[in-house]
Amino acid sequence: MKKNIFISMALFLPYAIYANEVDLGSLVNSTMVYHPTIKSYDYQSMAKEQELEAQKRAFFPTIDIGASYQNNDPISIVTPGETDSAYAVAGIDIFDGGKKYALYSSKKWDYQASVYEKEAFSKSVVLDIIQRYFTVQKLQSNLLVLNIKAKDLEYQIERAKHFVTAGLATQDDVDKLQAAYDNNDFTIDSTTFALKEQEESLKTQSGVEFDSLKEASLQDPTSDISYEMYDKTKLLDAKANSVKESSKSVLSAYWPQIRLQDTYSVFKYDNVDPAISLPGLLVDNKNLLAVTANWRIFDAGQISKQKESLALQSLALQEQKIGSDRDQESAFRLAKQRLETMKSQIKSTQSALKSTQSTYDIVTKKFDAGLVDNVAYLDALNENSATMSRYKSALYDYEIAKSLYYYFAGKNPKEYIK
Repeated sequence: MKKNIFISMALFLPYAIYANEVDLGSLVNSTMVYHPTIKSYDYQSMAKEQELEAQKRAFFPTIDIGASYQNNDPISIVTPGETDSAYAVAGIDIFDGGKKYALYSSKKWDYQASVYEKEAFSKSVVLDIIQRYFTVQKLQSNLLVLNIKAKDLEYQIERAKHFVTAGLATQDDVDKLQAAYDNNDFTIDSTTFALKEQEESLKTQSGVEFDSLKEASLQDPTSDISYEMYDKTKLLDAKANSVKESSKSVLSAYWPQIRLQDTYSVFKYDNVDPAISLPGLLVDNKNLLAVTANWRIFDAGQISKQKESLALQSLALQEQKIGSDRDQESAFRLAKQRLETMKSQIKSTQSALKSTQSTYDIVTKKFDAGLVDNVAYLDALNENSATMSRYKSALYDYEIAKSLYYYFAGKNPKEYIK
């Protein structure tokens, strides 16, 4: 029958072409640019980079300039009424116990952590987009099967009504078909709502308005794909190293802090005591070269306690890293098993679909000829529709399984979109 041909074609024909149809790659790329949280991580990473650059410059000498004005009353032989002065101070830390280098290393790890944090979030968003993309396509295929089922039930309801009028069937036959139609209609509404939810999320995250999604797929995993630590774990490791370097900067206080400083000053005097007659008593300029050393010899254990606190924070982060490693390894093993399971499911549902399609064709012909009742027909229709949906769902679930495999292998699923 014509309607049976339509059901078979539904498995292989693409959906109708809409005015605004987008592909998976474009949606992912747009999300990477549009997503506000990804932008936020970009800015945070840039801020950490500037902190690193600022810490680099702590190794250079510093130069300060200043000026002052003094008004003194009463005046004396060594205290003029007004003194204007200007000065320049150049200084450099000769030795700081490794504080600057430790802080630089800490900032370097902070910056690296911000990069890993951004990458970790970006990859999780890519994974979410891919999963929602194929979920939309799965729901669309299910909706197509449900609509075809609705058309078939409409046809059979009208046919049964004619039989009732002719006295060849009872109203009970019509009511059973109508109940099946109403239940299918409710399923259509529920599926449509679920579809809208997924589409709305895709539009919100990507900033792209679309009417339809193009068919897409990911590359099939190969044996040469390497496993690597994913960015969440790298982030924890970088944070632990940053805290560890910070503890070194704290310990630098136990070393001498030696600084070399040169100060050059010029002076101008007004309202000078007329009794001043000795030359050189008030200098016009002065240069002061100084070396200062500061060494903390007692603080009641304050520094050691700060160091101990930071060491414990580093250990806590390392334990989180170990846990993250184990979680990833476990998820990766399950992801590989999921791939094999989905392959088996596709093969199984494909065979089942051939069987239910054949059974449905035979039962439909018998039902049209009055050789079987509506119960047998509805059973065959429901089984064929359900198997068709399971087959299409298995195809899209396999694509989702591939995205999870790449993600837990430490890869960016975006790189494997065909």
